Amino acid sequence: MGPSSWLGLSCGCSRAGAPRRSRVPPLGPWQRRPWCPVASGSPPWAPLCSQSGCGTWVRWATGGAGGERSEQPSRPGSEELLTAAEKRIVALHREACAGLQNYVDPVTGYLVFTKVAHLQRGKCCGSACRHCPYDQTNVKDPSKKKRFNSFFYT
Repeated sequence: MGPSSWLGLSCGCSRAGAPRRSRVPPLGPWQRRPWCPVASGSPPWAPLCSQSGCGTWVRWATGGAGGERSEQPSRPGSEELLTAAEKRIVALHREACAGLQNYVDPVTGYLVFTKVAHLQRGKCCGSACRHCPYDQTNVKDPSKKKRFNSFFYT
């Protein structure tokens, strides 16, 4: 079980060795790369594909001071924390960010904007979206909603 299986990455090489287009889109300027501590003396980058001339590399999570490469993700147990519905939402959002503006949420049935669509819009829409990159600045606080005071008229 190599790094490509737990990362969900594909190097893009076919079995014949001819490069093909990768299904994993590159990170954009608005997406953060996960920070991974690197022990001194160990190489921080390792080839994802063993074929010569592929050129696809992945950053390994290093363990301890020994500089040994770890075969586990940088956040152990992160997959076990998600339910099946949450995993499906993450997968749908990943596919939608590859080029689509929105997707249908399997839990609520609502049409959900992706982070890419929010960034193209340029501001928060105020709908308390799950993927809002603007920290939901325009979402109204329900505790500040005006209430009818019936004692005013008595």
